[in-house]
Amino acid sequence: MKRAAIALVAFLLIGTAFGQTNDHKEFPTTEEITLVVTQAERVFAEYGQSVEFEASLPSAQRNPSSLENDKQVVKLSRNAALCASSGMSDIGSEILKPHPDTSLGYRILSITEKCNDVSTHIYTVSESVNALVVRTVEAQQELNGQMMDTLTKCAAAMQANVHK
Repeated sequence: MKRAAIALVAFLLIGTAFGQTNDHKEFPTTEEITLVVTQAERVFAEYGQSVEFEASLPSAQRNPSSLENDKQVVKLSRNAALCASSGMSDIGSEILKPHPDTSLGYRILSITEKCNDVSTHIYTVSESVNALVVRTVEAQQELNGQMMDTLTKCAAAMQANVHK
């Protein structure tokens, strides 16, 4: 009978800890996670387009290995920023020619803007993911603390009943 009472107390204490709403730390919602995943998918698609556009830059044609590195999705934001920088360099080189090709300059500028936009979007998505991860860790830490408090109370109640 004592064991049944102890089990009931333990069950109620644990149930109370998990059933309480958390006013301060909340886990990300499904909608928030879905939004970040959708944003990430879009940014990957944009990045793929920017790499295709980058292939037409004069600097990419002179140094195809840099373009190959960009096709490997390792450091997206850095690669997109380098694409923008290369494009600006190509525009500068074109302007310094005795007879600059204005059409090429505008095309390079368009590619440079696309790369810069992608770099910004990648950064924004990474900040959103970071915010969700921080919220998850904080909420989990708070939940763990509540669970430890409950287990401590349960152990104390069981210990008190053992000595009776």
